[in-house]
Order: sequence, then structure tokens, then C-alpha cells
Amino acid sequence: MKKILFLILISCSVFTASAFRIEYGNNIIISQPVYEDLYIAGGNVTINAPVYGDLIIAGGTVIINDTVANDILLVAGTATFNGYVGDDIRCAGGNIRISKNVTGDVVITGGSAIIDKAAVIGGLIASGGNITVNGTVNGDVMGAFGDLSLNGDVFKNIDCRGGKITVNGHIRGRSILAARDIIIGNNAVFTDDVRYWNNKGVLDIKSFQKSGKVTYDASLSIKTEEWYYLGATTILGLLWYLGMALIMILVIQYLFSATFKRSAGTVFSNTLKSLGVGFLFCIVVPVAAIVAFITLIGIPVGLLLIFGYIVLMLLSTVISSVVAANWLNNRYHKVWNNWHISFVAFGIFILLKLIAATPFAGWLIMMAIVCIAFGGIFLSVKREHRNKQPIVM
Repeated sequence: MKKILFLILISCSVFTASAFRIEYGNNIIISQPVYEDLYIAGGNVTINAPVYGDLIIAGGTVIINDTVANDILLVAGTATFNGYVGDDIRCAGGNIRISKNVTGDVVITGGSAIIDKAAVIGGLIASGGNITVNGTVNGDVMGAFGDLSLNGDVFKNIDCRGGKITVNGHIRGRSILAARDIIIGNNAVFTDDVRYWNNKGVLDIKSFQKSGKVTYDASLSIKTEEWYYLGATTILGLLWYLGMALIMILVIQYLFSATFKRSAGTVFSNTLKSLGVGFLFCIVVPVAAIVAFITLIGIPVGLLLIFGYIVLMLLSTVISSVVAANWLNNRYHKVWNNWHISFVAFGIFILLKLIAATPFAGWLIMMAIVCIAFGGIFLSVKREHRNKQPIVM
């Protein structure tokens, strides 16, 4: 895996000078400091050493026990943050726990998330699931929740909608609260204006307020009867997207397994040539379609080219993932069946999506990876066609 990614990085060097490291495997432990951006796809991931760049992870169980100097972008079933984070955290996961300080904002989409009492974070934006804030939020709190429990301090404003909101902490900025059920605990303190709505009607919030005014605002009412499904819908939407990607990977690998196996070999032996051919494809096809539209006779051809081009671009990450998985199978002399290759490709697909989300450099790197994959496919198909040409005696 490291070798193919190394080749990809070399080919991408003409586009960006950003340094990064990529790890892949079932069980990954980082025990030495990493001085560049770190990309990881694995089953179980443990970070026991500082990372001085960005950290991008797709994993089943992720435990971060040391400092990450910059951003964290993460997709995981379970994620535990036991180390200081110097910038933002953006994560989607089933169970998330933050135990140390985060300088930037925390953006969460997940089943459940807990911010421990000792943790201080910049701001909180969350969607879906159950969120418990026991620590301190220096910025704003915004989001749509199934269940929000606020037991810590919020130093700026809060704008939260949910199935149930429990306030048992100190909100120093303005508050907007809308939920089917709002519970005000004995330790709740409001230092500024409060606007709210809930199914029970008017609540006794004034007695917990130091200053400002309290307004019951019917315009905040949640119209959908079962609004709390928003949290489930957010997670289900992510699962649906990943599920569809997995299905496409399975179908493509099953139908074109031989072609992708040859393409993977071509990518390894002719990386730069594959990059060039793939780049030409991305440029030439749209130009050819435009030229075809100039004449009435060529309009059907132009439409066909545009349609095929759009389909391939939409599937570009899936196709690149399958090529990479077949490369692994070839390079390490595995005898993986289609199922095994497909699931490896699925892990690579998630990794590539995380790479693509990296500001600026991400799309350049993805462009190079897609060009290499497409170029390898076209070269292998061309070689196969040439080998099948009849020999004239």
C-alpha cells in the first residue's frame, strides 16, 4: 500500500508541495511523532504520538491519546479524543467522546457524543443523535439534536433545536431553544435573552435568569410531528450514501474484475503514462462533445459523450478505489476474491473522500489519482485490444 501511494504522491508533486503520510491496515498504531499531514484508513486506529499536521481518519475504533496540532477529520464507529487538538475537529461517528481541550470548533454528526467536564472547546456545531456537554464551550453552540444535555458553560450564544433539550449549566450569551420537551435544571443560569418553544407551553425560565428577557416564541415551533427523526435521517443519509458506494463497488468489481486487475498492473508499471492519458481523457472528451454539437449530425454523439463523461466523473472515486484495491491484490500476491477486493476498495473509497475534503490540496490530489486510475484502465484496454488483433500471414 505504501508503495502505490508513494507513486501517487510523486505524480502529484507537480501540483502540490504539501507533504503527507498515509497508513492503511486492520490495526494501526502510531507510536512515533508525525511531522506532516497523516491519512489513515483502518479497523482499529490508535494515536500514541503527536501529529504536527492534519489528521484524517476513516476507521472502526479510533483512540487519539496525543496532541494533534492542526485539524482532525474523522469518520469512525467509535472515537475517543484523549489528546489536545490545536484546531478544528470534524467527525461523523456512532459514539464520540472528547476528554481534552480543542482550540477550534467541534463539528459532529453522530449517534452520540460526550464532551467531558475537563474539556474546553472553541465552539460546537452538531447534527443528529444525543449530545452531552459537560465541559466548557468558548464559542457558540448550534445544532439540531435528538437529545441535548447541557451541563457545562457556554460563553457565547446557543441556537438549538431538538426532540429534548435539558439545560443544567450556564449560558452567558443569547439563547434560542426549540424542542418537544425542554427541561430546566436546578443549576441552570441564563445571562442574556432567551427565546424558546416547547410542547408544554410557558416555562419558568425567568427565575434562572440573571439579566435579559424571556420570550415564549410560537414561531420557533417544530411542525414535523416526529421531528426527532432528523437525527436519524442525518445518520441514515450517511449510511445510505456509503451503502450505495459499496453496492457500486461490488457491481463494478464483479462485472469488470479482469479489466481492473490488468489496469492495476498498468498503473504500477506506467504510473506517469497513466497520469498523462487520464488527464488527456478529462480534457479531450468535453472538447470532443462541444465539437460534435457544432454539426446537427454530431449532436447524438455529443450527447452520448457528455452522458458517459458525467457518469464516469460521478463514479470516479469508486473506480479509483477499485483500481487501488486490485493493485494491492496484485502487488502483494494475494488471492482475494471479489468480496474481499470490494471491501478493501470500500475502505480506500472512504480514505479518498477524506482526502478530497482537504482544503485546496485535496481536489488536486484527487484529480491526479482519478487521472492515474482512468489512464491505467484505458492503457490496459488498448493493450488487450491490440493483443487480440488477428495476425496476417
